[in-house]
Amino acid sequence: MRQDGEPYRLVVEAKASLFPRDAREAIWQLRNYLAHLDNVSYPAVPLLMAESISPGARELLRDERVGYFDSSGSLFIAAKGLYLRVDKPASRKQSRSLNNLFAGRRAQVLHAVWVTKPDWFGVHEIAERAGVSPATASETLIALERRDWVEVRGAGPSKERRLTNSRALLDAWSSFQSSVKPKVVQHYYVRSVELPDLQRQLDHACEIEGVPYELTGISAGQIHAPYLSSVSQVSCRVSESRRMHAVLDAIGARPVREGWNLGVHELKSDDELRFRQRIDDLWVADPLQTYLDLLQSGGRAKELAHHLRAEKLDA
Repeated sequence: MRQDGEPYRLVVEAKASLFPRDAREAIWQLRNYLAHLDNVSYPAVPLLMAESISPGARELLRDERVGYFDSSGSLFIAAKGLYLRVDKPASRKQSRSLNNLFAGRRAQVLHAVWVTKPDWFGVHEIAERAGVSPATASETLIALERRDWVEVRGAGPSKERRLTNSRALLDAWSSFQSSVKPKVVQHYYVRSVELPDLQRQLDHACEIEGVPYELTGISAGQIHAPYLSSVSQVSCRVSESRRMHAVLDAIGARPVREGWNLGVHELKSDDELRFRQRIDDLWVADPLQTYLDLLQSGGRAKELAHHLRAEKLDA
């Protein structure tokens, strides 16, 4: 490679993907290799190439002036008299690789890690809290290590971890949540009922029918961190079940397209309700789940989400 007639030698190492921990190890290996090069008559420029490179890894590489290139076409090269930086949006394939933590069973592991902070935890403890297999928990925790979101002590069966970069985890999760299609919510109208009464009726009917549920969205946000002057709608998450029809009949809910005051998101498994909290005789999504759901809601929900994060999640 040449710049204004000045030759450079690119020293390239290829990886499948790069997260901060991988990047840090690769930087050390590249610099160790460069330090032992003989008869180098012109500058050697280190560069890491991968299918996908996380934002945290890119920032680390730029700080260390180590080049990178990924399949989106993003490019960074820094050397004496030379600076190139091209930022391209991640492809769908890259996004899936970088964000596969935030959906399904792995998201349940992340949630369990979040509620365990600031304590140390083992794989089996997190697997039990999340309702997943130890293998799924282990894979997810290794991914957290690669992102430098947890610290580690011990090894083997006694290995423990602790969440140390909760802000980075929450930033990445909220970015993912804001970018994906909102969850399907069924809308209903319950006639002539005040919001607190609707919440109590829902709780009573769910208890009778044995249907697990939790309030979420603005309903839960106002309970955790009151912010809005008035709220006219109740949102809840329920375990998918035929018994839910009996609950809706009991409270006189009828499906509508507009003018709804009850939104219902049906879940595939009771495990997704593991972190709910009992507050004022109601089941309420914990602050993290409430925040994530608010990010996908309309109206002033995002304002409430930012308020909730400041009051309960960043504290």
